[in-house]
Amino acid sequence: MNVNLTAGGILVGLGPLVWYGSRWAKANMRAKAKDWQALIPLAYGFGLGILGAMCVGGLLGKLFGRVRQTANGVGGKALGTTTGADATTVAGAHVQPLTQGGSILVVLAFLCLIALWKKIHKDDIRMIGAGSFSGCTVGTTAGIGGTGALALVPFVNSLGDSLLHSV
Repeated sequence: MNVNLTAGGILVGLGPLVWYGSRWAKANMRAKAKDWQALIPLAYGFGLGILGAMCVGGLLGKLFGRVRQTANGVGGKALGTTTGADATTVAGAHVQPLTQGGSILVVLAFLCLIALWKKIHKDDIRMIGAGSFSGCTVGTTAGIGGTGALALVPFVNSLGDSLLHSV
């Protein structure tokens, strides 16, 4: 399920990044030693969101397509209600699709999350969910957010293909 993203979807996708980023900044900006590890769940979720959005079909493709579709609808209402702006479609990143090896790694990354679900702290689970939501939306754009997809997807494809051909 391939869903184009709108400006409203971008608005809603940036929301969790701003929320957790500002909370982290408030807690860490005055400290000499910054707690960068607190952002790992958000970054992990962001990467999962990008990779899930790159799935063109199957369960993950449909799930993340619905997430983008919902983000477009909610964001369109929010953007129109708060500013009166129109939620027009934005350009998406031109990223190569996942290869078979890359797809294997994506499934393994989600399987790892499912296996550790009960052991992960609830705040970290929220951050992973927020990060994956943001990665699914902002990570698929042609702008700065899409840079993550332009770097991550070829890396995952290369690593997955190497794994696939070495087994």
